[in-house]
Amino acid sequence: MSDMTDMRADQFEDVALYALGVLPDADAARVRALIEGDADLRREYEELRGAADSVAFAAEGPVDSARSARMRERLLATVRADAAGSTSGVARRRIGPASTAWFWGTGLAAAAAIVIALTTGLQEIGLRSDLTTAQRSTTGLQTQLSVSERVAAADRRTLTDILSPDSRRLDVAHGTVIVRGRHVYFALSTLAPLQRGKTYQAWYLPKGAKAVAPSSTFVPNAQGVAIVELPIDARTVGAVALSVEPEGGSKAPTTTPIFIRPLS
Repeated sequence: MSDMTDMRADQFEDVALYALGVLPDADAARVRALIEGDADLRREYEELRGAADSVAFAAEGPVDSARSARMRERLLATVRADAAGSTSGVARRRIGPASTAWFWGTGLAAAAAIVIALTTGLQEIGLRSDLTTAQRSTTGLQTQLSVSERVAAADRRTLTDILSPDSRRLDVAHGTVIVRGRHVYFALSTLAPLQRGKTYQAWYLPKGAKAVAPSSTFVPNAQGVAIVELPIDARTVGAVALSVEPEGGSKAPTTTPIFIRPLS
């Protein structure tokens, strides 16, 4: 009698596992055959199917995450292990259909709650990650846009200063020094290409000073053209100059200046 009781309990447990969808194909086929030929097992399966559907729905929700899939697999493995261990516990002693349904119904409801919590949490993590990525992307684009706008504004101002009829144009070797308000520009062309490790460097002489101070370094384009704004206030400068210097610039000219041009 005990063997028959144990076998019956095992059948009910197999039905519960089948309802949860965790049985291997061969065992699933065997349990389907049992359900078709046993009214009690069929009722057990129908009662448990609703809870199992909840688990399946939660597990198959729109969570595009390998982590969530692995999490579900670990959960189902745990359920299978719990099912195997239950054959020597309360479930083994509660062998009737109703009591087995109570046991597995409670287990499936808990499993459903866990799966829903896990998949919902993973969804939220995924959404937060997507939102963070989007925010970073937006911040990056806003930064790029801001930089582009500043560059565009500076380019417009440079163009306005260079073309304005009230700008002063002072001829120098290879081009013109342009002064408008406090802004000073070098508009140069036909500059010679430089050897590796060399750069062009601008200089300025503050009013009342006896020695020039270093200013911008630059390299012209392939055609020898360069338009450079010097970061100085023309109102405080007596003269500007240009020379060729080691890459990175010098604190004082190391070569004969290409030109020296007073601004007054």
